[in-house]
Order: sequence, then structure tokens, then C-alpha cells
Amino acid sequence: MKNSYDHNVTLYKCRRCNSPLEIESNSFYWFCGLDDANFWCPACEDLPQAEIVGHPAENLPIDLVLPKGFTLKIMPLLEPHEVDNGNILYRPYSKRSFLRQYIEWIILSGGSPCSLLSDITVSPSFDTAKQVYTSSLDYRIYDSCNCSDCQFLQSKTVKPEDIKCSIIRMLCDTKSNYGLCQTGDEAMILQHYLMLTGAEHFPMLIPQVSILKGKRRPDFLCFVPLSRFQYCKIVILIDRFGKLKANIDTENNEYQKEGYIVKRISIDPQDYNKSYFKIARELSLWIQKIKTNNALEGKGGLS
Repeated sequence: MKNSYDHNVTLYKCRRCNSPLEIESNSFYWFCGLDDANFWCPACEDLPQAEIVGHPAENLPIDLVLPKGFTLKIMPLLEPHEVDNGNILYRPYSKRSFLRQYIEWIILSGGSPCSLLSDITVSPSFDTAKQVYTSSLDYRIYDSCNCSDCQFLQSKTVKPEDIKCSIIRMLCDTKSNYGLCQTGDEAMILQHYLMLTGAEHFPMLIPQVSILKGKRRPDFLCFVPLSRFQYCKIVILIDRFGKLKANIDTENNEYQKEGYIVKRISIDPQDYNKSYFKIARELSLWIQKIKTNNALEGKGGLS
């Protein structure tokens, strides 16, 4: 997922054949007509009818309103001495960006969260094929909490394990002053998702965000990077068995009109083979696999 956040291309697709097109760019590049020499569709062997994929990063919301007075910014507000490291540490609406702001909110609310420390190692990028150093940089980030690995960011488990992270516990506690999930279903899926994804730049499942001018508050909102300049806006809804189809269709239409992909997860209490861990794993894999072709088509639920 880190590669998507740092990928300096603008993604298009050809409306004629649906082939993905990548235009290398250091700033956002707009299609400027059929005579533009940068565009060519190898599948059609012709100039494409180009259509941009996803949503420009500049169109992402600057902040989001969550429950209990928590306002989440697209990126944390940084002090001047933090800016250089901040450019490496934080990405729009990533897990790390959320964690930084959530900890600050807990402190301002009178709570006592853990103390997160991050150490960054930067080195020149080496091209093994050409055996030369390139102009780009590689970096590694190590996060610690009380002299141990930060479980919120670095666990990346492959099976259920005990939650030791106080931040995960507070975030997923539906009865605490700092819990942001509305139901136990949401809390359990978020808890396992955080443990499964691990990577510091994986997009965050942001719970109970007020969108559509306050008309809707979906269970989760997620901004998945397709490239450095483009994102998919995804609404994730947790449905209990028996929800009326008419209500589902109404919700889907409202979200899709505003450019959201709708991902529904059906919870059936009678399906004992479908654990919360398995549901979270399927969701995190689905998010990781979102690419150019299926980015605007992934509207189904989890099977």
C-alpha cells in the first residue's frame, strides 16, 4: 500500500476498451484533448477516449466530523520542527495519520494514552537491475510503545491475537468516552482490521463519519490510494441479517451519486463459520487489491 501512496502517476482508463492508462507525472496531469501525444491506448492501438480514475487528491475533504467532538484532519497539524519527518510519516487518512490525531484528542479530553515514538531511517534508493543509485529515497519506520513494537501500526498478524494496545481498546470500546464505534459488530471488525493490516500507511477505516451534508453517518469511511494523486472513496456498511432491500437500495443510491463505492458486509448470527477475524481479513484483502479496472466497479458485498 505504501507504493500506492508514493506512486507518481495519474491513472486513466480508455472508455472504448476499458484498458488502464498510466501517465507519469510530478504534479496532477489533466487530459487536454485527443491530440495530446502523451495518451495512447495500446489495446485499441489508437488515441484513447480517456477517463480519469478515482478522485483527485486535491478534492478529498480537509476534515471529517466524527462522534463525541472528534474532528479528523486530512493530515495532522505539524509543528515546524516536525515537517521534514511529517512528509514521510503521514499520508491522507492513513492509519498513522488517524492514530496521531486520535492520541492528541484523547490527551485534550483528559485521557492518558500510550506514548508513541517513531524512528525513521532514510537511504538512497538502489536500482538492482541497473546497479546504480536513483534520485528517489527509501525509508523505514520503526514505531515503539513502551519499548515494544506498536501493535496499532506494526502487528500485521495472520491469526487472532490478544489486544495489548490501549489505543485499540479505547477506540473499539462502544461504552467508553473515547470509543467511536456504534455497535459491537463494527468494533470487532475494526479491531481485527487494525491488527491484520499492520503497515503504517494502510488506509484507515474511519468510524461513524458524518457525510452527505450530515444526512448519512456510515459505519466506516475509507480513502484508498490508487496513486499519489488519486483515491477511491469507499463507504463500508455493516448489515445484520434481515435488513429491508428497499432501505439498502436507497442508501446505495445516495452514496453512489456522490462518488462513493459501497461495500456491504452482512453479519448473520447463525453463520458460525464466518468469524469477525475472517470478515476483517477479506475486507483488508479487498482494499489492497483495488486497482484501476475495478476501482469504480467494486460495489458488491463480501462473499
